Amino acid sequence: MIASPRTQVGAAATLATLAILWGAIPLFVRNDVPSVALVGVRVTFGALALIGVAVAMRRFEIPKVRRGRLFLSGVLLTLHWITFFESIKLTTIAIALALLYLGPIGAAILSGPILGERVDRRLWWALGIAAVGTLLVVQPWSVGGVTGRGLVMAGLSAAFLAALMIVGKPVAQDLGGLTMAIGELIVASVLLAPATYVALTQHSDHMVNFLILGAAFTGFAGFVYWETMRRLPVAVTSVVMYVEPASAVVWAVVFLAEMPNVIAWAGVALVIVGGMVAATSAPDEEAIGAAAAL
Repeated sequence: MIASPRTQVGAAATLATLAILWGAIPLFVRNDVPSVALVGVRVTFGALALIGVAVAMRRFEIPKVRRGRLFLSGVLLTLHWITFFESIKLTTIAIALALLYLGPIGAAILSGPILGERVDRRLWWALGIAAVGTLLVVQPWSVGGVTGRGLVMAGLSAAFLAALMIVGKPVAQDLGGLTMAIGELIVASVLLAPATYVALTQHSDHMVNFLILGAAFTGFAGFVYWETMRRLPVAVTSVVMYVEPASAVVWAVVFLAEMPNVIAWAGVALVIVGGMVAATSAPDEEAIGAAAAL
């Protein structure tokens, strides 16, 4: 699906808004709930919320195509979130984010040979600007707590994210964002059912956080993410998503009184510049080749 310039700017703006909201997730996960259990309730409540919306809108359907990719997307989503949360526990948020956002760069690189997308030169500049900005925001060189196992987990999380973006986009294009989000969350919910049971029975005092993380930040957000991504080149999506770690700085200022230094604010500015360049880049009129079937 080739988006018009106006459609691309609108989709990028929607995605940026979503990334800003995702930046607030750390405010809801600072608790003693195990990572796997936390991911379990996220995907389960997210799936239930979206199923309810789809049934009410009479848009709930069982996919007839792309089932293999849809199942694989659910597996990749599960692995991505588990390894990301584990990397935070084993290192620091800064290190985990710095390595995690190598994933979008990998996805942008792979979008050409695998999906047949041509990446505008301006997008490579935007991606570089946003990546540098993110490093300035998280400043991984200024913190301790680095462990080999934590670095491995963060690297795996980045790899799973890149794979999810590449595998999932054709599914979202063919099935729509709502069906895509419901499908991957159902798969993840089944895989993590035992962990979800642990979260609900042993950590019920965090139920409000579970509902917010699941219904809003996972269910609704997942639908919006795939609905915008199906209209944008992977490279544009990759750049715009760098707004997430940058926005986390602002959320920390507002709710946690954690004032960043000048370098971090400069990083936020670079991420915003990169996102604006990506959003206003001209969409390609043709692909460089047929998308490969995974």
